[in-house]
Amino acid sequence: MPKQYIVIALVVLSFAFFLWTVQRFIRVMKKGRPFPGSFGEKGARFGDVLLYFFMQRSVAREPLSWHHLLIFWGFLVITVGTAEILATGVFGSALSYSNLFGSGIDRAFKAVLDVTNGVVLLIICYSFFRRIVIRPRLIPLSTDATLILSMIAFLCISHFGMHGFEAAAALGSQAPQAIGHMPISAWVAGLGVGGSTGHTLAEANYWIHLVIVLFFLNYIPYSKHIHLLGALPNIALRGRDKRAVGMLPKLDLEDENDWGVGRYEQFHWKSLLDTYACTECARCSNNCPANLTDKPLSPMKLIHDVRDEMLERGKLLLKLRDGVDPTGENENATEPNDAEKVVIEELGKMEPLVGGRIKDETLWACTTCGACENACPVFIEHPLKIIQMRTHLVLSEGRMPAELARMFRGMENNQNPWGIGADQRMAWAEGRELPLLSDNKDAEYLVWIGCAGAFDDRAQKVTHAWLDLLDQAGVKYAVLGDEESCTGDAARRAGNEFLFQMLAEQNVETLNGYGVKKILTSCPHCFHSLSKEYPAFGGNYEVQHHSQFLQQLVATGQLKPQRNSAKAITFHDPCYLGRWNDEFDAPRELLHRASGSAPIEMERTRGKSFCCGAGGAQMWMEEEGPRVNVNRTTEAVNTGAETIATACPFCNIMITDGVKSLDKDEDVRVLDIAEVLAESLGIQRATAKEAEATN
Repeated sequence: MPKQYIVIALVVLSFAFFLWTVQRFIRVMKKGRPFPGSFGEKGARFGDVLLYFFMQRSVAREPLSWHHLLIFWGFLVITVGTAEILATGVFGSALSYSNLFGSGIDRAFKAVLDVTNGVVLLIICYSFFRRIVIRPRLIPLSTDATLILSMIAFLCISHFGMHGFEAAAALGSQAPQAIGHMPISAWVAGLGVGGSTGHTLAEANYWIHLVIVLFFLNYIPYSKHIHLLGALPNIALRGRDKRAVGMLPKLDLEDENDWGVGRYEQFHWKSLLDTYACTECARCSNNCPANLTDKPLSPMKLIHDVRDEMLERGKLLLKLRDGVDPTGENENATEPNDAEKVVIEELGKMEPLVGGRIKDETLWACTTCGACENACPVFIEHPLKIIQMRTHLVLSEGRMPAELARMFRGMENNQNPWGIGADQRMAWAEGRELPLLSDNKDAEYLVWIGCAGAFDDRAQKVTHAWLDLLDQAGVKYAVLGDEESCTGDAARRAGNEFLFQMLAEQNVETLNGYGVKKILTSCPHCFHSLSKEYPAFGGNYEVQHHSQFLQQLVATGQLKPQRNSAKAITFHDPCYLGRWNDEFDAPRELLHRASGSAPIEMERTRGKSFCCGAGGAQMWMEEEGPRVNVNRTTEAVNTGAETIATACPFCNIMITDGVKSLDKDEDVRVLDIAEVLAESLGIQRATAKEAEATN
């Protein structure tokens, strides 16, 4: 009886402290803004939890993850076994699994439990050996990880000791046979330690097991394993609408509190839940092009920095009454009392989240490629947080790299990031008759040329090839001409929401004025903005990327490639076409038809494609250290392909530069998929500038 009282006291105190900790962490998180979305599809969300939390689908896809999976699944089984120990310790044998489910089910479960404990113990030993002796390129074995693994190991060992010595004490030499369904515990029972000594050892292992479980329960929220609490709800509440992937929310620019994120509580609470869910697997950082080229950005560390800020600042915010504004920005806020003034003073002494804990250069290093988010097994949205903090820097602090300031001026004054006069937007089409939408309002498609297609010499060739293909297929299209302006993608990703909204509203007004329904574009960034972000401004269009449309033209026989290209081709997936818009197959099918053979795949391909380095406005910024585009180009060249194909003007520019940096421009061509198809059809056209130079 005294033992039961002690167990009850320990369990009650431990669970009480655990629940107090959890509610405090939730309250800190709820200091964030209300989440603007909804959480429908309850059945699908339940399926997500089964698939991504319990089955660990995302982790299982990764190579060399088998040991993590075995520990996780084994720990789930061990937890079920531990639940019986807690239940019988508090309520007595009436809640034993044998009484609840029958001896047959109990024996079967105990057999599985015993083997599972043995497997988990072996995997933990391997994990220590791997981290200490083999030392792969992973996160170093921390004190926290050592403690967690050690506790799980002792849970396994105490399980064997508890059951084995208990059987030996009660049954003597008959114990191994009596618990033969538990092979490892039966081996312990056969060690010959019975009687009072066996009983004492069994009790010692029982208390070791119990104390470890209760300590582990309360250690979880303060350790890296907080993800055991945060991952399940984060998976359950993840964004499920594929159409919204990579789509940034429209900010209320009339509300200065909506100008990005400078304090953790300016994130919405669902974004803050992300930080509790982080498993510290480092997949985000190990796939980040900035991190892999020695830039000062680790997506995993950034998430930890936000979480640390939330817990430290949130602890102080909880001391303030509702209605008290620690920033002094709300004129209608409740007047703080003396104690709250002290708290507000402490808050004022903390370094800022943006520009302090998280450095400016960390935020500006991101290419917004989405590799981190794609690799995350618990659906953390890293790029969104980075862009929101960039927005705070630009709109609230007026702090940005000089190159971006020039880009913003060019977009504001001339509606393009190059800053070339807006009156030169159609200079690329000199010598070519183009149907303007103003004269052809019945055109089925509007072709969106884009700033790169209009102002960059290399991209202009792609524009001609793309339009030549449309002409040959007899597609009825028109262009906006001088009425077209930048979609604003680079401005938004660089944090200038004011400029983006100005351009978006201007473009939507023009497009809606003509009654445009269908848009074709060769730029994935324009494609993303027009299809996913313009609807928030009243622009609802059917937008297709040229890889999709050309593939359809070939599939329907409107274009018939001759397969006259014998050169081996590899394909680089643009981030804003592939990862953000899930289009991987159309460009590959098109290249297959145009060249006669499937493209040679790089090691990092499709969803794991490596960024070219241009996204997130990096195209207009100076890059220090190893260059992202050279890293990617090296991988492409190493395939042995004679042609590197892509489907984005910015990727084309960056990889062309990479080929030159590697002195491979005499051996390797960089072409857009439209150019590859045009070659296959025997279409050749010189731009006006080339024709003039030839003459």
